[in-house]
Amino acid sequence: MSYFDLLFSPKGTIKPQPFAIVVVSIYLINIVAGSVLDGQFVKRAGPWPYLGMQLMLTWIWFAAHAKRLRDAGRGWTVAAVFAFLYAIGIVLMINLVAASAAEVTESEPRVTLIGAIIAVLFINALFTGDIYLIVGMVVLFLAVPMLFSLIVVIYSIVTGMRPGIAPEAPPPAPQPIPSA
Repeated sequence: MSYFDLLFSPKGTIKPQPFAIVVVSIYLINIVAGSVLDGQFVKRAGPWPYLGMQLMLTWIWFAAHAKRLRDAGRGWTVAAVFAFLYAIGIVLMINLVAASAAEVTESEPRVTLIGAIIAVLFINALFTGDIYLIVGMVVLFLAVPMLFSLIVVIYSIVTGMRPGIAPEAPPPAPQPIPSA
């Protein structure tokens, strides 16, 4: 199997060890890529390089899971749903980062849209004593993605540990030594 087929084709099967290498590599690349994504990056390069890389990594993640699940005799529908939800989340996150980089005014104190929204919610909480909007925003933007990430990592671990339905090839039987 070529590297292209290993990474990009959802057809075929993959054993647990190569699956683990591919999936751990994807998660590490995602962590590194997420650490460099900020408003300044989006201002300089635009959202397209990051979005393209994330969609490519999502496809590789799906292809690896589809192959591993096929090797285990399972369907790949759940992996497709997770990949689709992740892709939608990436698009929403890029919009959030782009909004946080967009300046509301052209004046010298640079105010971003997200900063203005947080300031309005904070002032609302101060005057009304109602902190549910701020807590809701924190849950929406931090807790839900973290929970989704945890579920996906657990799904990858369970998928990687599934036994294959095709038995491993037995080692060749020792050949008798011909007597001379």
